Amino acid sequence: MYYVEQGELEAFDDNQILKFIPQGSLVGVTSVMDGTPFAYHIRAGRDSVLVKIDQKGLGEILKKTPPWMLSAINSLAKESSHLKQSVSKPIYHNTLESFAKFLALRAENKPLDTAQTIKEYMWQTRSGKDETANALKELIRRRFVVLKPDVSGKPNAQMHLVKPKLFHILVDFLRAERHGITYPPFGLSQRERSCLEFLGLEDSLFTRSREEWLKYLQTATPLADIIIMIRFVELGIFSEVGDSKKLFLETETLDRYLCAIHEERNIRGLS
Repeated sequence: MYYVEQGELEAFDDNQILKFIPQGSLVGVTSVMDGTPFAYHIRAGRDSVLVKIDQKGLGEILKKTPPWMLSAINSLAKESSHLKQSVSKPIYHNTLESFAKFLALRAENKPLDTAQTIKEYMWQTRSGKDETANALKELIRRRFVVLKPDVSGKPNAQMHLVKPKLFHILVDFLRAERHGITYPPFGLSQRERSCLEFLGLEDSLFTRSREEWLKYLQTATPLADIIIMIRFVELGIFSEVGDSKKLFLETETLDRYLCAIHEERNIRGLS
């Protein structure tokens, strides 16, 4: 533990200043009290004079301290330790899911700076280097991310998101997997998938009755029945239009389902 008698210290991490520690401050109280390492790196921001207080010296001081003050110091040390633990814990438990969501929100029509993107993700989520590196490797294995050199030839400097819109689908799949439920597109029967593929050929925004849509589907899939129509309404692929008893084809939802089906192996991470 150190007492800043003169000057000023800087707490930093990865060369980024986190806070300034002014004259009259104590540094490392929790470390001396419970033996844990410093939370940050410390350096002098300008010429400083420090007084070092080790456990032996602290013990001599505490012998002269009233019991009520010792209790207060111990309570503050425990509170500080709990606070430090909560600050250092990752915000998300599933690093792959959170990293995929992070990239989905940053997807642009240009490559991302690999080092900067990883650094920003780790800073925002408090994830560790190993967990983040493993999540990136998994995204590369699933063919969602490709690392390429930049214009100067530096290897792996650029992160290319292969199909940006699939990242939201991947997040939904991982969330369903985490909760132990089947991701809806992957729970469809082969007959239902065939009907979706045929609906994907529809290039006009039609509103039809259930019977008309069913007749339309049966031209390609004779085994299509009213149960499939009900199922598609439940999944949001069709929406009901007021009290007209007609159904509107939700093309965005349909496109998301078809994308998930077409990229099922990569989304599931199957080799």
